[in-house]
Amino acid sequence: MIFGIAMLVTQISVLSLSRQYELLTERVGQVYLDGLSASVLPAYQAHDVDGIDRALRQSLDFYLGIVDRQLALIDRDRGVVAHVSGPNLKATTPPPDAILHASKGYAYEDESQSMWVWRELGGRGIIAANLDISSFAQERSALHFRLVLVSALLSAVAALGGYFAIRRMQRPLKILSEHLSHAVAFGPQQIDEADIPMNDEEAAALMRTYNRMTIAVQDRERLSDQLAKLDQQALLGRIAATLAHEIRNPLTGMMTALQTIRMYGKDDRSRNEALEFIERGIQSLQGVSEATLNAYRPSAPGPALKSQDLHDVLRLVEPHAARKGVVVAKDITHYPTVRLDAFKIRQIALNLLLNGIQTSPRGGAVMLRAALENTTFTLSVSDEGDGLPRHATNFLLGDDLAHNDGSLGLEIVRRLAGELSGKISVDHHTTKGSTIELTFTVPTEESR
Repeated sequence: MIFGIAMLVTQISVLSLSRQYELLTERVGQVYLDGLSASVLPAYQAHDVDGIDRALRQSLDFYLGIVDRQLALIDRDRGVVAHVSGPNLKATTPPPDAILHASKGYAYEDESQSMWVWRELGGRGIIAANLDISSFAQERSALHFRLVLVSALLSAVAALGGYFAIRRMQRPLKILSEHLSHAVAFGPQQIDEADIPMNDEEAAALMRTYNRMTIAVQDRERLSDQLAKLDQQALLGRIAATLAHEIRNPLTGMMTALQTIRMYGKDDRSRNEALEFIERGIQSLQGVSEATLNAYRPSAPGPALKSQDLHDVLRLVEPHAARKGVVVAKDITHYPTVRLDAFKIRQIALNLLLNGIQTSPRGGAVMLRAALENTTFTLSVSDEGDGLPRHATNFLLGDDLAHNDGSLGLEIVRRLAGELSGKISVDHHTTKGSTIELTFTVPTEESR
């Protein structure tokens, strides 16, 4: 850039100097014509052609500094009156046409390196001279060459100096750029104090700011690692709490079935029912474990849902309801096998029933309803408690996931319903209690 600007300025200077040469030469020519006009004017006014020719030839013999190649006197009415050439020119050449269109002026002839100058003489005459300016042209060319050469050398030196100066100024930015590239690939790393220029306050402030940012990023990464470890520990605790919560209830029902066997073991029907119940309870425990871990790792879906699965859930909660003095009712329409994960539906129903029993007063009732219409399966649990709190309703509906109030059952219901693409609605009764309803779209053979 420095070199280009310097050469441009040089060219502008040379053009300006050439223009000054032209004006100076034209002025010298006009001064020459002043003297020539004084010697030719009397003969021109007397219409003495020989006298005009004689005066022009005498002017060709006497010159100092200016070499005149041709002299001419032109009358606007009669044309060329006299036209003579000097010894350095073999024959005359016609003057330019511009002479007849301006009272005074000049015109260059590049081929002969000469210049025509003219001015008016009397009223109708024009005196013109063709001057040799080859020496001026040579001097101008030599000056042009010297200017370009000197300018090129000086601008090259200035450009090299500017290049090294800018490289030195960019050195801190280069160091910072290298550290930024390293940060993208391998993480941020502080700039050594020895690489921070003490004589450049702005660059030093920029690098120290980068170092502070690097320290902040490193601290954030360490904190992120710590939070990840804490989150992992919380995840393990949540899994343990979920398993303990879900396994405890089937175990209670299985204990009841074992007591039935002890008391009525001789009755084949009672014993077989209890054994079947225990078998389904064991399957339920397996399903609970798989469904709980399903939130943290993919697993195969459980078996299809049957009416018996919800009846088993009711048997599981009956001992707990009896201790609370709550009546558990059911309205389960008979339906064929439904293509929904039985383990997850059992968990949802179990948690909703336990919450309903927990919140209902002694002597209250909890109702479990289930129905299948076309491809829509509906499951609802109604209680006669004080109603689901507003924050719990918002959490269950997904409007406020941050406030769960520690209800692990509601969290399991919301998560499992989301995995089955189910929709949850909550209806607060006008008198007391509430109803939580879940609707699921049963996949067909084509969709599967």
